[in-house]
Amino acid sequence: MDHSAAGVTWEALARAIDEIYNRNASQLSFEELYRNAYNLVLHKHGVLLYDGVSDKISSHLLETVERLTTVPDPSVLEDMAHTWNEHQITMIMVRDILMYMDRTYVPAQRRRAVYELGLHLFRITVWEHPRVQPRVTDLLLSAISAERAGLLTDDRSLLKANLGMLLELGQADYSNVYERDFESLFLSTTQEFYRQESLGYLAENSATDYVSKATARLDEEKDRSSALALPSTTEMQLVNILETELIERHARVLVDMEQSGFAALLKDDTKLVEMKEMFDLFVRVPNSVDSLRDALADRIKGDGKTLIADQEKGTADASTFVRGVLSMRDRYQNVVNVSFRGEKRAQKRMKESFEDFLNADARAASCLAVYVDELLRT
Repeated sequence: MDHSAAGVTWEALARAIDEIYNRNASQLSFEELYRNAYNLVLHKHGVLLYDGVSDKISSHLLETVERLTTVPDPSVLEDMAHTWNEHQITMIMVRDILMYMDRTYVPAQRRRAVYELGLHLFRITVWEHPRVQPRVTDLLLSAISAERAGLLTDDRSLLKANLGMLLELGQADYSNVYERDFESLFLSTTQEFYRQESLGYLAENSATDYVSKATARLDEEKDRSSALALPSTTEMQLVNILETELIERHARVLVDMEQSGFAALLKDDTKLVEMKEMFDLFVRVPNSVDSLRDALADRIKGDGKTLIADQEKGTADASTFVRGVLSMRDRYQNVVNVSFRGEKRAQKRMKESFEDFLNADARAASCLAVYVDELLRT
């Protein structure tokens, strides 16, 4: 096959690619097209074929991006998702025609495979256009922000499709398109949003209300991550931000708040469920649970000192003192079993706290001796 014949064969292939782009491929003979591409490569015209395909794809993508830049903002995500889907279908069909070139010419010349070539050209021609990428990114972030505000937003499938596009463009082209153009902005705006919301909500609501709100937000973000098929690496960073801003940053305040903090709830035997909900939230950040255990220990020691003080004043005899201690133990054992879900470290802190106030005053041991003596006598 001479150069002239190769040019004629390529022109036939070029027209076929145009028909594929125009969705008129039903009349094409893919077997004949495959054979034409095979002959071009076989007769050492791989450069003509590969460069011709590259130019043809680029030409169509230039037309695509010119149209995309005129699409109004409300339709951009939908149009982008449709454009991406059409491009994928087209490249799969073109790849099938050029399968022999992919197997021989491409590895020998260290060129991109046809499908990957299409992704590369889509990235540099369409996605990175200054009137496409910034708008799509802003609309994605705005849609997520609107969801957080409880407003109706675009169909999540559109968000998922656009994010899936960024992931595939980056993976196929060994670039950081997704991380650079979405993930970093998504994570930073998420951190700022929850930092401001948590501060504002905590200033105007009780600790128990805050726990309910924070738990709901964590569930919402988990659901959104799943619905949008965010990568595990993004989800891990997102969870870390949420736990830092919603839990770790406010742990001490949630324990110490008057009337509704964990320390205050410990005074009320009817608040076991509320304390358990706070424990369930805090346990997501293990170090934060220390503040709950500290509050438990402080409350036990405080109640114990009150019992000892009453005994010193003579308002409680030895038996009353010991029964008070036993009643305290039953009460706080119930707190540990229910609110701390029987956690071993909370059990240990409770035991140590009782030992602390009982060993601090010799009269506690004296009262216990008197109480045991009475029991034995009766």
